[in-house]
Amino acid sequence: MAPIKRAKELVTFSKEHHDGLLLVWKIRQGIRKQVVPQRIASFVQWFWEHHLDQHFRREEELLPAVLNADHPMIRRMMDEHAQIRQALDDLVTPTGLEKFAQLLDDHIRFEERILFQEIENAASPQQLQHIGEALADESACPQWTDEFWK
Repeated sequence: MAPIKRAKELVTFSKEHHDGLLLVWKIRQGIRKQVVPQRIASFVQWFWEHHLDQHFRREEELLPAVLNADHPMIRRMMDEHAQIRQALDDLVTPTGLEKFAQLLDDHIRFEERILFQEIENAASPQQLQHIGEALADESACPQWTDEFWK
């Protein structure tokens, strides 16, 4: 599949999605290597606190301004965010970890392949500019040292 050409204002979201797909890969590598689930879960919780939570909040703040909160794709995004948040409570087994990974994988692919295309088609240049400006303040994040996936 060819890479999707993304509006420059949404590129930060897409880069964060790439990081989310790497999280999915790392979870699955840990499961394959039979790493103690708590080690993987600790990483997932850390990733949530330093990356995903803020990512979800920014999407929930910025994207409904383009399509409106009642749009079916925005409702789907919000529902999937809620399911992923809920799955954080069940990371203590390989099954719970895989469920979280699958939910996140499916969600990212929906946003990249469907939702963002709709956002790009519907957004005015001013709306895209607002999103781009809101995403411009990236802050540094500490590094995780337990590379269980290797």
